[in-house]
Amino acid sequence: MRALQRLSARLHGIWKIRKDTLIIFCGILLTCAVASLYVFQPLVLSSIELKLYDTLLKLRSAGNPSGHIVIVDIDEKSLAQYGQWPWPRYRISQLLEKLREMGAASVGVDILFTEPDRSSLQNIQREIRSDFHCAISLSGIPPHYLDNDALLAGTLKEGPFVLGYQFVFGDRIEKRTRLHPVDLLFKREQGVSDSENGLFKPSSVDGLFQPLSEATPASGFINIKPDHDGIIRRVPLIMEYEGRFYPQLSLAVLLSVAGMDQLVLSVGQAGAESLSLGGLEIPLEDKGSFLIPFRGPRGTYRHLSAADILNGTIGNREIDGRIVFVGATAPGLFDIRATPTDPSMAGVEVHANIIDSILQGDFLLRPKAAVFYEFIALLFFGLLSALLFAHCKAVVNLTFLLLSALTAVFLPVYLFRKGIYISPLYPALAYASNFSLLSFLDFWHGERLLKEKARLQLATQDAMLETIANITETRDSETGGHIRRTRSYVKALAEHIRNKHAYSETVNDAYIEQLFQSAPLHDLGKVGVPDHILLKPDKLTAEETEEIKKHTVYGKRVIDDAQAKLGDSSFLNLAGEMALYHHEYWDGRGYPTGLKGEEIPLSGRIMAIADVYDALISDRPYKKGFPHEKAVEIILAGRGSQFDPGLTDAFGEIHGTFKSIAEQFADAGIHESLRSKTPRE
Repeated sequence: MRALQRLSARLHGIWKIRKDTLIIFCGILLTCAVASLYVFQPLVLSSIELKLYDTLLKLRSAGNPSGHIVIVDIDEKSLAQYGQWPWPRYRISQLLEKLREMGAASVGVDILFTEPDRSSLQNIQREIRSDFHCAISLSGIPPHYLDNDALLAGTLKEGPFVLGYQFVFGDRIEKRTRLHPVDLLFKREQGVSDSENGLFKPSSVDGLFQPLSEATPASGFINIKPDHDGIIRRVPLIMEYEGRFYPQLSLAVLLSVAGMDQLVLSVGQAGAESLSLGGLEIPLEDKGSFLIPFRGPRGTYRHLSAADILNGTIGNREIDGRIVFVGATAPGLFDIRATPTDPSMAGVEVHANIIDSILQGDFLLRPKAAVFYEFIALLFFGLLSALLFAHCKAVVNLTFLLLSALTAVFLPVYLFRKGIYISPLYPALAYASNFSLLSFLDFWHGERLLKEKARLQLATQDAMLETIANITETRDSETGGHIRRTRSYVKALAEHIRNKHAYSETVNDAYIEQLFQSAPLHDLGKVGVPDHILLKPDKLTAEETEEIKKHTVYGKRVIDDAQAKLGDSSFLNLAGEMALYHHEYWDGRGYPTGLKGEEIPLSGRIMAIADVYDALISDRPYKKGFPHEKAVEIILAGRGSQFDPGLTDAFGEIHGTFKSIAEQFADAGIHESLRSKTPRE
């Protein structure tokens, strides 16, 4: 016995080692799979990572706008008062002149002036002559009012204005225009080539109309490329074009305010890393891009209507000493951008966010080693979860899962508020994937064990029933085949009524299986009947009949005793019902309790038909077995008196199945017409 126990313990230990090894192996494989996803960055996960970044940005407390920036809107009010867009450039000139007079420190104009103004009087005169072959006189009009572009150029020369233009990638555009480069010094990491700067290099420029480009004191590009999901999160601050370096519009405005034209670009092995403006170092990403720490949705910055500026209804104090951006925000002017904090932010507001974050020194930085940190975290959490799952209990794994979840939520939020962006996506994915898969494997293994245990329990139950059946056969040899037939009868009848409305709420797969399994116990109480009565070959006396009726009570008592020891069981409940009630009559004339109608449990009513049918076709000491047809006739005659009417009708519909069962499990004790069909088992 001890040897068997030692062998069992050893086998259990071997299985435990194999299971732990399998868990660790699966955990390593899954961690490697997540690591490969990190390397290749599939579009779906990249999109999730971008949304995660947006969430962190919204949770970040970036503080209030500095108050140094004002946006002058060409809004609906302005269009309603001064006409549709585009305005003639003399009106733009008037607007800029007003801003200069009000003391603007610098004015960035987020409007492209790439072509001459066709609304100039001299251009209109020329087009009328060309299209209609007639001349109109402009005599009496001062010459400087004939050319709107000349008016605007004159205003630009007098003020702190910065115009925007656009770089082009791909096909080259041949266009004469003047750009305003910056003096860029380089600070290169050791080993970085002098020719490497990690910046975007456009092929050409869709620049300003040349007279305007010659007149403006400064300019900057307005290229903003959204991420693959259409949302703007970053913008390049510097680009290289034909060997010279040009600032983004917001940076050009800032340089105009500071009176500077020299910058220092730090370049590492991975490309541009930072841009120094005086003593301020601005962190950069790939290709010199700047992560924009948006401070809120549209309307975060002070907005003034261009109409109010032109009408003179705005006091100088609203503009004096401030940086002003002029742009179009009216719907339909197509300068609307999707950002993490607002799906419809005007482009001019994007520029305001950029320059304000630089002014306040509020930056978002993705460290150079971020990829290394994320990859190490991925491996750590992935492998650690596998080890914990293999060697620790569920409570430890759950605790660590909660701690990991808290870390994945609060640490990135904390770092992001400090201006550092480390993505928790892939480490969290590695841990969550391992936890999910290994939990599934453990559940699957546990389910297999439960199924095996259930199978063993069912096998034990069947063996117990066979043993009881054998005991009953030992007491009464005529009842052995009876047990096998009756359990099949009740199953056939239950399966037939399961879809009938009167029985559908009770009869289901589990009920039918339990009915089939417990049916052999319906005559269990006969073991308590004295042999001289149970085995008597002659007709029983009245007293003996009363004694044999007690087998129903004896059977129920034995089953109740078992249930008291084993606990409540639907299997034993049905067994007890069939043992006690299978001799009850529908009209109440049965025994032992005299119940009637639906007071009799359904299992007892089903067994009543099965038991009587088998008794009718079987030989008894006091009678010969009837043929199947006669047995069916007698049962149908008992409809509503002895048997449940609905069950009787169901029996009438499938009595052929009863006959087949009787033939399958035929023995020497049933009618010869049934024995002749099929060899006895």
